[in-house]
Amino acid sequence: MTSKVSSYLLAAILAIMLSTTVLSAQTSAGSELSETPVSHSWKFGTEIDVLPYVMNGYYASAFTAHDAWRLRGVVARSEAPSFLVSGGFDKKRTDAYALLVDRFIGKKKNRLEGFWAGGGAELWRSRIRQEGTSDFTRYNNTVLTAGGGYVWKLSNHFYLNPWSAIHVVAAGDRKINVSGKIYEQPRLTPEASVKFGIVF
Repeated sequence: MTSKVSSYLLAAILAIMLSTTVLSAQTSAGSELSETPVSHSWKFGTEIDVLPYVMNGYYASAFTAHDAWRLRGVVARSEAPSFLVSGGFDKKRTDAYALLVDRFIGKKKNRLEGFWAGGGAELWRSRIRQEGTSDFTRYNNTVLTAGGGYVWKLSNHFYLNPWSAIHVVAAGDRKINVSGKIYEQPRLTPEASVKFGIVF
């Protein structure tokens, strides 16, 4: 069952990326004459996400990009607030390691501006405990992610990037024995936040 879910989700992510490629080709065909010439050289950058810091964690990301494609690596930590964790458990913390591919869409796509969509794979290493106990239980999940956002350039190098995504557990433990009580890891986790980035 897990392998089938993984296959379906991977196909969905590839479909999103393919559709953005087709859409961007159609857009560029209609605006080729009016589009300002841009550099097709490689670009590099980094981003900071607000949400992990709000959730007592951290976020580190680096990317490289060429034309309208962007490859990102992410390392992040966050601790879920108690109202997001099912009753009887607390102190759920997740360390995430992600590799993601994005495609920009529209006239400014080669400048890495405007709408983008993408997806990829993540490894989540989590820990959780029962309320009133000190012993943590640790477990791992492989997660498939699809999302998108919009990049607003504040200057030639700095930008604002609101985004949203859906994370789907594709493999790993979902029903975890935590000191004799079963915690069930949600299969779907939606997320939205704002990033601040710099690109060269």
